[in-house]
Amino acid sequence: MMLTMRFQKAFRGPLGRSAVVVLAFFVGLVSLTASDDSETYSTNEAPQSIIVRAPHVQLATPSSIVVVWRTEKRINPVIRYGDDPANLLHAVSNQNITIRVALGTNRAEIKQALEKSPEIAHFPRLHSAVVGTWQYEAKIAGLQSNSKYYYAVYDGDTRLTGRDPSYRFTTHPLIGQSQPMRIWVVGDSGTAREGQSLVHHAMTLFTAADRRPLDFYLHLGDMAYNRGRDTEFQSRFFKMYEPTLRNVVCWPTMGNHEGATSKGTNGVGPYYDAYVCPTRGEAGGVPSGTEAYYSFDYGRAHFICLNSHDLDRKPTGAMAQWLKMDLERTKADWLIAFFHHPPYTKGSHDSDREKQLVEMRTYIMPILESGGVDVVLTGHSHIYERSMLMDGAYATPTIAENVILDDGDGDPNGDGPYQKSAGIHPNQGAIQVVAGHGGARVSRKGTIPVFRKIIVEHGSVIMDIDGDTLTGTMLNKFNEVRDTFSLIKRGRINPRRILNPWQPPNWRPPRSPGEDESTVEPPEDFIEVIPKNAEWHYLVDDDPEGLSWTQLDFDPSDWPLGPAGFGYADNDDRTVLSNMQSNYARIYIRREFEIEHADYVAEIGLMINYDDAFIAYLNGKEVARKGVGKGHGHEAKEIKGHDAGKFVYVALKDFEKHLKDGRNVLAIEGHNANKDSTDFTLDPFLIIED
Repeated sequence: MMLTMRFQKAFRGPLGRSAVVVLAFFVGLVSLTASDDSETYSTNEAPQSIIVRAPHVQLATPSSIVVVWRTEKRINPVIRYGDDPANLLHAVSNQNITIRVALGTNRAEIKQALEKSPEIAHFPRLHSAVVGTWQYEAKIAGLQSNSKYYYAVYDGDTRLTGRDPSYRFTTHPLIGQSQPMRIWVVGDSGTAREGQSLVHHAMTLFTAADRRPLDFYLHLGDMAYNRGRDTEFQSRFFKMYEPTLRNVVCWPTMGNHEGATSKGTNGVGPYYDAYVCPTRGEAGGVPSGTEAYYSFDYGRAHFICLNSHDLDRKPTGAMAQWLKMDLERTKADWLIAFFHHPPYTKGSHDSDREKQLVEMRTYIMPILESGGVDVVLTGHSHIYERSMLMDGAYATPTIAENVILDDGDGDPNGDGPYQKSAGIHPNQGAIQVVAGHGGARVSRKGTIPVFRKIIVEHGSVIMDIDGDTLTGTMLNKFNEVRDTFSLIKRGRINPRRILNPWQPPNWRPPRSPGEDESTVEPPEDFIEVIPKNAEWHYLVDDDPEGLSWTQLDFDPSDWPLGPAGFGYADNDDRTVLSNMQSNYARIYIRREFEIEHADYVAEIGLMINYDDAFIAYLNGKEVARKGVGKGHGHEAKEIKGHDAGKFVYVALKDFEKHLKDGRNVLAIEGHNANKDSTDFTLDPFLIIED
């Protein structure tokens, strides 16, 4: 049984002042562990107060790794490291660390900053981080392969990270060296919701239970909903996964949500600020010259990351040409490809209808399969789908006949593992895994006939490779194993195509698939910027002219003030509208609020209990509409009934275009389906993600 506990703390964030923060902790889900090294800090150690993005490891090779972190002001960066956490004998200092700075996009502010500190003009810039943020990318080289090291971040002689052995990393084994490996595979997770947190925690429980930690981590894209903004990366990726990222390298691929603010064509944006990926073949494979797509080796396995979002997918394009060359030159025993858009899916997306998905199937899959790919990992579609051993399914729509090489379940405890010849051989079959179920709302549209398992649950995949055997485990958010498959590459196998393979049973969607508001979760941690039961200006039994009442410069001084909620006949209204029934069906309310740093806000939304419908406006722009078909005010039409009873969360769409530093106004018009309705409720409060 899961017990939810809530408590409050003081917080200084987007509001620029102390505010009440409501945090949800899930007992049994989160464990706080102290280091065994409980020695007292010396006087030259400092808390992490100036660190705004915790240290995390990236771009590992057999002889090097990169440690990245951010601070809110410039420091003299130093990384100290060694093979004993109590004796960090080596150091990487300022001159060997890439330093980047955020100057913003306001020309006047940039000019002022450069006049004040002209030397910062020479630093590479961060795309859209909070102005004044500094990022440090420290490459530690000359390391021993397959070796564990510990590290700490310093500002000169002042230690910024605690004496905690979880600040560590392990270098890759030598390329070609046989080495067991464990990989965490996650897609479409970056929501900062309970589902994402549970999926991450389930992985930690699973790996702790068998005392086999992760070697690295593949993220299949959409790690920072909704638009891949810098602040969304911070709260929905780096903050969520911080205990893992400090010692496990994440190898990413860009999703469409990151593509809203980052471009693969030029390698610019918050996504490219967030990661350090190989461009010169420094981790193995052929140099790509771009972080948009790349490859790396881990022992006897070769991993290929592709950009399926905004680059040319045609066989004549630069990415496909590089892919062919990379496949030709690899000497690995295992070949794993990962990218965002799945060639096969009927989850929240449809690979028979969507261009990016169709093109990855028709243009890229023939190249991968002729190169001998073993497993293809994708996200985008919010579901778990796993295929049989297959090859050559390039048609639209996808069919199973003559493209399945083994129609068993692949489970070592079921029909047995899939089998391929040892080494890399063309067109001997691949397993397709869609793992876009890491945190975003899961759903299903239909069935692709090549899939053996289809599971509509939050979860992730643990992939183990040991010698000639690969094992995949789908772990749901409750740490339950929901699918196991295995692939053995041994001896010589002569694959045969199956004319009439096993196919999944027919599936019908629910009879009433409409949106279930109970599944739309608010952020786990949030701040009330308009508190519950706050006072609002309101107007009843009349209609304002146009939408001027929704704007910040409107003067509501002749409107009365009253606490939320507004309504009648429910015995829970603080401002009772006793004459509403039979007289009028609309109410207009507005309240101002302040945000000191709008750029810090990752998400803002309404917690609202309502009956029957409403439209919400932020600084004069519509940001939410529920139950109103079209129009607004007295011209609103197609009002649908909705029973009050519980608060639901409604995220404000495109808020980042309208939210401002300083004063803002939220305006809401509430509608009853008809004047003679027996009750009415409009009870909102406004929250932002912490």
